[in-house]
Amino acid sequence: MVLLLPKVRFGPLPDKGYTMPMSFLKKLFGGGDDQGQQKQGGLGDIIKQAKEMQQQFQGQTQVDYSTMSSGELMNIASGNMETLTGQKSEPKTAFVKKTTCHNCGGAKTLAPKTAYVYCDFCGSLTDYDFQKACENPQSAMPGPAYEELVRQTNADGALARQTKDRDKFYAIQERLFDRWVELCPNAVSPRAKKDDEYRKQLVKYMATTATVNEFDETFQQYAEQVKQKVMGIKWEGMFPKMTAESSTFWPMYEVVKNQLDHSFDVLKKEGVLDMHPDQAPESLQRRMTYSMFCQGWLPTLAEADSEKMIQEAGLKGEYSKLEPTETDLRHCGGCGGDLNTVKGGKAMVCEECGTVVDIANPEVNCTNCAGMISFPVGKNRLQCPYCKAEAQRMAW
Repeated sequence: MVLLLPKVRFGPLPDKGYTMPMSFLKKLFGGGDDQGQQKQGGLGDIIKQAKEMQQQFQGQTQVDYSTMSSGELMNIASGNMETLTGQKSEPKTAFVKKTTCHNCGGAKTLAPKTAYVYCDFCGSLTDYDFQKACENPQSAMPGPAYEELVRQTNADGALARQTKDRDKFYAIQERLFDRWVELCPNAVSPRAKKDDEYRKQLVKYMATTATVNEFDETFQQYAEQVKQKVMGIKWEGMFPKMTAESSTFWPMYEVVKNQLDHSFDVLKKEGVLDMHPDQAPESLQRRMTYSMFCQGWLPTLAEADSEKMIQEAGLKGEYSKLEPTETDLRHCGGCGGDLNTVKGGKAMVCEECGTVVDIANPEVNCTNCAGMISFPVGKNRLQCPYCKAEAQRMAW
């Protein structure tokens, strides 16, 4: 469960006033109405309160922080990542998160380009790099086209909840998620870029999760508790250095944790976790969901609380210096891009187009342009990515 989503009123993160891109946590772990009222407790209210305080003590500010973009707010978070990951002396690109594949046991040796960490040997989704996710805070901002769709579906969504029409609610979620995946390709797995079947499975997984949570009474009770805890958070310092007071933040965090534990129990019981298109284990799905929550709150916490939160959520991770690794040059059959593949690998995800490439078998020359091609797993016929002619290989 991952990805940052734009603001939609479905979640346990702050409320409608929370104007950062709405996280996967907020979208999937629903609760609340769609009436459009601004309520106390969100970042929007926090910013306004901070602005008023600054005006009282320092005079009229020249910057309207109430309209600060979510990207600008999250840039504050990304600025803290070197300290939080212990990488002060060398560039982040010189490190790779220590990851062992749950499927084949292979160790990650090549640096991923996205937060989705795919195994170098079998192509399985095996981890989610929180540090990498914070490097591009605006990757999940779909813009006005999505916001307009949200406004168009809000009334129908509210009616579906009131009438307990799960099918109608699911259809709305499916439409929203499909549009979001289209507009925010960098916020989801690269596999969703060209693999239509994968994308359909991903949208179905997300829409089903949102629907199950929305119609679970206990989950909604937790959502109300979260909202009350958020409203009770006290703030310290002067804007833009305002931070959530530790003694009021952590009670909210504990309620969110209980809410997530309950949600995952329900999702597991109803078979939703098995719908993940990457067959990600539950532990990884949990980590990805917590990542979105932490990304949202990181800009509002003092450094000690930020580090504690990342540690508590299991996102700290260990990073090792990226050492030179012997690789073979292959060429993606989906986009033609270069792939550096490890010795002994059988499948690899191209992070440019998302194609799962067969690297266990030899490359094939296109009979039209002679370009070298590594075919996608399970395919023996495709359109050459270089000249668009039909290319095929003998079945292996």
